[in-house]
Amino acid sequence: MADLKAIVAVCDDWGIGCDGDMVIENRADMRHFVRMTRGGTVVMGRRTLESLPGGRPLKDRRNIVITRDAAFARAGVEAVHSIDELLAAVAGEREAWVIGGGEIYRQLLPYCTEAVITKTHAIRPADTFFPNLDEDPAWELVEESEEQVTQPGEGDEGLSYRFCTYRRRAADMSKGGAAEADLVHEIEGPAPQDVAANRASAGSAGAEGESDVSALGGAEPPRSAPEPHRARRPLKTVILYRSKHHGNTKLLVDAIAAAYPDEVDTIDVAALGRNEYPDLSEYRLIGAASGIYYGGFDKDLKRVLDHALSAGDKVFGLMTYGGADKWNGRDLAAVAQVNMATVLTMHGCRGWDTWGPYRLIGGVGKGHPDADDIQGAVDFFSRLRDEYGEILEDEWQKRRRRLEFEAAHPAGGLMANIKRSVDKITGRGMKG
Repeated sequence: MADLKAIVAVCDDWGIGCDGDMVIENRADMRHFVRMTRGGTVVMGRRTLESLPGGRPLKDRRNIVITRDAAFARAGVEAVHSIDELLAAVAGEREAWVIGGGEIYRQLLPYCTEAVITKTHAIRPADTFFPNLDEDPAWELVEESEEQVTQPGEGDEGLSYRFCTYRRRAADMSKGGAAEADLVHEIEGPAPQDVAANRASAGSAGAEGESDVSALGGAEPPRSAPEPHRARRPLKTVILYRSKHHGNTKLLVDAIAAAYPDEVDTIDVAALGRNEYPDLSEYRLIGAASGIYYGGFDKDLKRVLDHALSAGDKVFGLMTYGGADKWNGRDLAAVAQVNMATVLTMHGCRGWDTWGPYRLIGGVGKGHPDADDIQGAVDFFSRLRDEYGEILEDEWQKRRRRLEFEAAHPAGGLMANIKRSVDKITGRGMKG
């Protein structure tokens, strides 16, 4: 019998999609997906297939679609209509890969023996989640790659990620499941995210809309986002912002500061002198908020960040944009990388934009950010704070102790280093 294996990309909160689109773009992960599945069998829902370029199956793979539509037919695709029928179809295979979407993952995970997870160290707004295998005693992490970073031109630049393999524990290998005659039936309404469809052709596939199954007899209900871990200590945070023209970004910043008045300070970089740069050393978390101008962050905000960020700082981004959301965070990622700081995550929403030709039509995104947009920014920060607050505080305390030690024990310059090296080589620096 074939081993069913799930393959998916998740964020720290196990989010996989939002509004039918990917939450992370990472071309290295797309290539990883192709390497793992090429030459094998892939299992997907009908809407996942339709989201692929031209609605065509993935080349160099056996494509199986699970759907209730008895009349469904597509060249190069095998259709099955129940989980029992699927298991019979792959019985002669060594392995078969479950590639989504969200409901397909949920329904077939009880039958999977392994899950290959790309875990990106970030949180993005998500409405579809993969079950958290770290919290499921039936699963164990058996392999984890070295941490890698998304490179320029490879997607969301500067985000760290790992390739992880989880395996179902031997005691839980019994796959329990649907009754023999149970049919897979389609859910109406908005479709959850299918990351696999976007990864399937190394970047050529489109966004998902998927959910070709609903709960089968005995299957557990869909898992919602995990409850956040509440930080026990206030998280000292500062948000630097530049909000030109319509004050779009300032609305988000002010709302966050109002929600956490004892924790969040704000700095308008427009109020700083040309060579005036704030001391950010006491802040555990640093926000950078900007409208998107000519496809990038405000140049004055970038200049201040370039001077104010230090090695080890933890940063998040807030953006408002008039056009399409392209996650225009490359500027922030570049500034952070140069200063050895880390961008944890970014959040964006629409904003009123009257730049250039938009002025002729009265602007785009008028009325935004609206109340929902603003609340979304507050919710984003709340989640970041609650889930990472303790970690960020502990990391800041460790960094502070290290800096204090280095200040109390200066290296002494080049000659002192040379002398220490000579003493070690000759043994004069060794105690008897």
